[in-house]
Amino acid sequence: MAALREELLAEFVTLLKAEGRRGVLGLNCARGSDGLHFVQCGIHFIGVDPSEENVHSARARGLDVAVAGPESLPFPNAAFASVWAADALAGLPPEQWAGVVREMERVAAPGAPIAVVLPEPDQGFTILRSPA
Repeated sequence: MAALREELLAEFVTLLKAEGRRGVLGLNCARGSDGLHFVQCGIHFIGVDPSEENVHSARARGLDVAVAGPESLPFPNAAFASVWAADALAGLPPEQWAGVVREMERVAAPGAPIAVVLPEPDQGFTILRSPA
């Protein structure tokens, strides 16, 4: 599963660079491994995670991270050039997924790519686009 995640992350970074996008919001960023990858690729990363422990660990790695869950993001509308939501739906019941997706669309700039990794094993991810 780790190799698949790395492949998906690399594919999303390639898309961001091809579109000239220089920033990403990472939802449920955990201890910041994906965030570090974005930064190493030259993409500005801001993350959120509901766990204070994870946020503390990610900040110790030099990342800009805040405590927040994916269902209520503390950012203005259209604030981000892209959204990486590898774990945003994991652990949530399917009936909550649509609300989380709407919140991601709210904080994404018009037309921004939003990578949603599906919680089912080996399902990969889908790229949504924020409404223009």
